[in-house]
Amino acid sequence: MQLKSLLLALACFFISNLSAQYLDTRIGQVSRTQVIERGGPDPRLKPFYHGVASGDPTSSSVMIWTRITPDAGQTSIDGQYFVATDTAFQNMVTSGSFTAEETSDFTVNIDISGLNAGSVYYYYFRALNANSLIGRAKTCPTGNVERLKFAVVSCSNYEGGYFNAYDAISRRNDIDAVIHLGDYIYEYGSGTYGINIPGRINEPSNEILTLADYRTRYSLYRLDPDLIRLHQQQTMINIWDDHESANNSWKDGAQNHNAGEGDWEVRKAISKQVYFEWMPIRPNPEKQVYRSLSYGPMCDLILLDTRLEGRVQSPPHFDTPDDPARQMISQTQYDWFMDKLKNSQAKWKVIGNQVLFSTFNVGFAAGFTDFMPDPSNIDSIRQVEDAFIDDWESHVTQRDAIIDSLQNGNIDNVVIITGDSHCSWAFDVTKKAVLYPEAQYMYLPQPNPYDTNTGDGYDKDTGAGSWAVEFGVPSISSPNFDESVSVLIANLFEAQLVNPIPPNNVVYNPHLKYVDLDRHGYFILDLNDNAAQADFYYVSTLTQDTTLESFGTALYTANGGNHLLATGSPTPPKATQDIPAPVDPPIFYTGVHDLESGLAILSCYPNPASDVLFVQLGFHKSVKAAISLYDANGRLVRDIYPKQAYEAGVFNLVLSVKDLNAGVYFLRLEDEKGGVVARRIAVE
Repeated sequence: MQLKSLLLALACFFISNLSAQYLDTRIGQVSRTQVIERGGPDPRLKPFYHGVASGDPTSSSVMIWTRITPDAGQTSIDGQYFVATDTAFQNMVTSGSFTAEETSDFTVNIDISGLNAGSVYYYYFRALNANSLIGRAKTCPTGNVERLKFAVVSCSNYEGGYFNAYDAISRRNDIDAVIHLGDYIYEYGSGTYGINIPGRINEPSNEILTLADYRTRYSLYRLDPDLIRLHQQQTMINIWDDHESANNSWKDGAQNHNAGEGDWEVRKAISKQVYFEWMPIRPNPEKQVYRSLSYGPMCDLILLDTRLEGRVQSPPHFDTPDDPARQMISQTQYDWFMDKLKNSQAKWKVIGNQVLFSTFNVGFAAGFTDFMPDPSNIDSIRQVEDAFIDDWESHVTQRDAIIDSLQNGNIDNVVIITGDSHCSWAFDVTKKAVLYPEAQYMYLPQPNPYDTNTGDGYDKDTGAGSWAVEFGVPSISSPNFDESVSVLIANLFEAQLVNPIPPNNVVYNPHLKYVDLDRHGYFILDLNDNAAQADFYYVSTLTQDTTLESFGTALYTANGGNHLLATGSPTPPKATQDIPAPVDPPIFYTGVHDLESGLAILSCYPNPASDVLFVQLGFHKSVKAAISLYDANGRLVRDIYPKQAYEAGVFNLVLSVKDLNAGVYFLRLEDEKGGVVARRIAVE
């Protein structure tokens, strides 16, 4: 959704001025500048410039992804993959070969099966005599777990700022998966949307339309070091929203697609194809993104497609009479969704969804007289309400049918997570929190008391009439209210959304329990036996690299409660923290002989060693070479000999290992042209 510039003059009766101390909560991690420098592809990663990724986990499998940048003229590239339970790859689980094809833009998406449930794995790829980064992946549990933690994100606009929130999430070591709710890329031309940060320029510079355009835009995003590290360290579960194709898209068109831009069906098909090429998602013939994942007895994750699969165009006005044919999802998807909801045995049913499901009333901003809403001006009310018409409330029949199913089926513990809006939200989910807009009440909202007999209405104090809860995630870097209008307007608008407005003290959104319109970040969804809680975190800036973030607030719904309560504290970290994947590409290689460079490690014994290691090196020709020792995480332990000249022949090296901690190391031999051979050694 593209927020319109609302020129509002709002009376402010309550503005909370929140201050936060920004702290680096990821102490002990390698700083970002040590990981990847800005300014283009990282030469250390060649030819795997776009990093690695994992996604779509099950209890026994996970997808792993990479892209190989080809040399000129190549149409296919052969490679290998390796999967282990440790970063040193001593405990190898599986390995195999692949061919990256030009027809899929040299991307590789491999389904790794035969894995253990609820387990962490490490993987890397090898091609063109080089290794990729090591990635970390996590499978779904099947049994009882103490808690699950998901990082929820959406809406990353490359030109709008640095992806600092992605970096913050990458540093967490107790995340089960990242759930990306869409707008992973934006289709706009350069300089046409939101704020523009110097040095971050869209490629291509035009609005993307062709296959080459879409591939180039994904390539740009995937070269971002924050996004590289996020995918390297966390398994992602993703769905698209509109900007992966075009703004405010539906099945048969989009607001940001016109006749001069060609056939919509062709553009839509291209956008789907490239999405499945560049994302770590399990392929399917229909290229559908709606699907479900089981996280054991604790959670069923149900993902919807409210954009391209069955959605019809939104109505012209927010109060246009409902048409039952105005669907958000097709009947096929709706039936599938209801089946998943009704038959779920999991404690928490988490619904991943693109656009706001809850009603959201903004008529207070219309047609002001003496700084008060003009209740007689329905045209002015429409002007502001229609700015937010791209949501579920403009598809009333399906929305109400879903709520009826929750109520009538006694389906508890439904948590809807939503992207798209760029702002932070927390709602009690009810059909009609207030009576609005109705002419008999002069278009001012009126209370809609909860009826214990029918279940209609809503009580904001007890939560009665709420049948689920919804958390909306702020954007990573896409513009929200402060960038679209101003900080002042954002604060005024925020206050009027949730507070009584004199003289009648009407409340437009009593079901809205939290809102933040101008900060960027993410939330952690924590699920345990007693509650589902969203912990909102915000980054300090988008205009420069930073590792600083702050905790904003937290809200939860108790088991069986189906409504929200506030809490002042985030959930605790998990007792067990996963080991992060190493920062640098691994130096180990199954061979010990580089024919092109003339380097060879001929022997290395005893191995394992506890005192002294005897190494025999061979040089096929005169060469300048350096000898060094690295640990299993790719960190330099010892420069044994700096780069110096060697004649062709055989050389012996005696290496003391007494002072080394027990573990796995790699002896590395490198020439001045970058040729490398390495041998794995173990120290007892």
